Amino acid sequence: MCSKIAENMMSRAVGLSLECSVKTYPNPMVGAVIFDSGGNIIAEGRTCAYGCDHAEVDALRKIDFKAQGLMMAVTLEPCNHFGRTPPCSHAILKAGIKKVFIAKKEENGKACNGACFLSDNGVEVEFLDKFASSVEEINRFFFKTVRSNRPWVTAKMAVSKDGYITDAPGKQTLITGHAAKVHVHSLRASHMAVAVGANTVNVDDPLLTVREVAGDDPRPVIFSYGSQIDPDAQILKRDPLIITEPVIEKALLKLWTENKINSVLLEGGANLIRSFILENMIDEFHIITSEKVFGRGVKLFNEETQTLFNSQFILKDEKDLGEDILQIFRKS
Repeated sequence: MCSKIAENMMSRAVGLSLECSVKTYPNPMVGAVIFDSGGNIIAEGRTCAYGCDHAEVDALRKIDFKAQGLMMAVTLEPCNHFGRTPPCSHAILKAGIKKVFIAKKEENGKACNGACFLSDNGVEVEFLDKFASSVEEINRFFFKTVRSNRPWVTAKMAVSKDGYITDAPGKQTLITGHAAKVHVHSLRASHMAVAVGANTVNVDDPLLTVREVAGDDPRPVIFSYGSQIDPDAQILKRDPLIITEPVIEKALLKLWTENKINSVLLEGGANLIRSFILENMIDEFHIITSEKVFGRGVKLFNEETQTLFNSQFILKDEKDLGEDILQIFRKS
């Protein structure tokens, strides 16, 4: 079979994985395509909500698990364990798939070795490594929990042109425009949780819901060590997880091991951001800079955290958000 056909099928599978929603979490976002030797697509699938069909089974189910002599392209090595669902590797074998193309190897210890199982049982397996980096990026939240046993942390902050997040301590200050607001709500919709400090709750009284885009509300998390939460804060109606652990790394460990939260959007305030930077617990930074100049107030970084930020992060992307500028930094 022409390798170009396999690559086209894998490109389609990668595209399908991008259609997965946050409801897939904490499972990885995976796409699968079943096709014949002529490159005709027979069925497609993607990972459904957590606890439901994985991509391979989603595709197989659409043809009643009758795939004798067909091939499959799947973005992540099929699982090989009984969890909330049976192993996909077994379903592929039973359905009669003759060859499986895989973009990236599974790293989750309890789920891996699906490729070996298939090979040992007569199914040809080929890895298309050129797609591995795309799968890695799409599933950075998933791989973070596998490798570090803690969720991916994205920090978001709006700052004035001269680096302030408010023009006075204890005051809520409007800094950026509508396009920036839409971007923030898109970030919320793509993460399992959104986190702030108790002081931010008391000053801003935020709901931390998704409103400007379509998507589910993330679970609110409040870091409250050293500060009391206003008992009338509206966020308390959303059943937030309240963290009193002063060590950020331990707190993140609990968010993953006890709550299976694989991604956290950190929205401030400055003291909480600084604590995360000091412990080197932020994976990605979204800084939205306004044209406004305050000249006073609360700085996002102090001298120590500015130095650490400069050493820990590199600029990954930059674009305009209306009159504001978004810069995305990734851990170096």
